[in-house]
Amino acid sequence: IETWYLNRFRKLRATAFQDPSSYFRKYTQVSEEEALDYARTMWRTINKPNLLENVAPTRGRATLVLRKGPDHKVQKLSLRKL
Repeated sequence: IETWYLNRFRKLRATAFQDPSSYFRKYTQVSEEEALDYARTMWRTINKPNLLENVAPTRGRATLVLRKGPDHKVQKLSLRKL
């Protein structure tokens, strides 16, 4: 998931972050390495802990399960009976 997150950040940096009104525009004003360092920090301090502490523990209670591939595209949907 981290690899997908960093690749997504790169793509957004080249597209949506270019919008002058975007909060994230600041990441287009620094070198790619500086921007990726920040993205890694966001992953490590915010997104990964959220995944491990909030998302993963509730996985077993999900009624709709999406299986995603390395490109983060949905490959399979499973609907559990209630």
